[in-house]
Amino acid sequence: MPIRTHRGRTAVYRSFWGWPVRSPKHLAGTVLALVAIGLGLGRVLPDNQGRATSAAASISAERKAAASPFGTGPRSALADTGIARQPPAPSPIIPAPAAALTVARSWVNGFLTVPKGITAARWVEQLRPYSTDDLFPQLQSIDPANVPAAQIIEAPRTVSVGASSAEVDVPTTAVVVRLLLVSTPAGWRVASYERVG
Repeated sequence: MPIRTHRGRTAVYRSFWGWPVRSPKHLAGTVLALVAIGLGLGRVLPDNQGRATSAAASISAERKAAASPFGTGPRSALADTGIARQPPAPSPIIPAPAAALTVARSWVNGFLTVPKGITAARWVEQLRPYSTDDLFPQLQSIDPANVPAAQIIEAPRTVSVGASSAEVDVPTTAVVVRLLLVSTPAGWRVASYERVG
């Protein structure tokens, strides 16, 4: 017969939850049972997860080895024939637009061109056509006398290209300069620079 009164339901819950504290034997038995359940779960769960993960990894490795002529392990079919494995070719980098590369080269050339007796203001002005307005405070804090005497030794190299930005490395005799160029309504402009090598 179902319990229909609130007082009856409460009495059932009270007797159920109150059972462990009725006597010291009940309390000790309850604590031991909970500890045993906790230890059992602690021992069982990590082993099952570890085994499942390692089994999945070995199955995945076997499938890759079967699908790939190069194998995946230290001993592959090619290793037995004495043929050396070639490292994977780097993914092709989409070159930056020619206009961005031209601006990068012109900016670095202007940055490195420091005639004797040039003022800091004049030196910054020669970079204005190639720089964003946000870069000027940083450029104005530079003393042109501290700019290394260097020349560009290679064409600018594309590092990465986005929808309206490009990262370009320009190698010089002193350092490699990495530029972040952004596309503006006025064309490509240098937004930041850093020394990378």
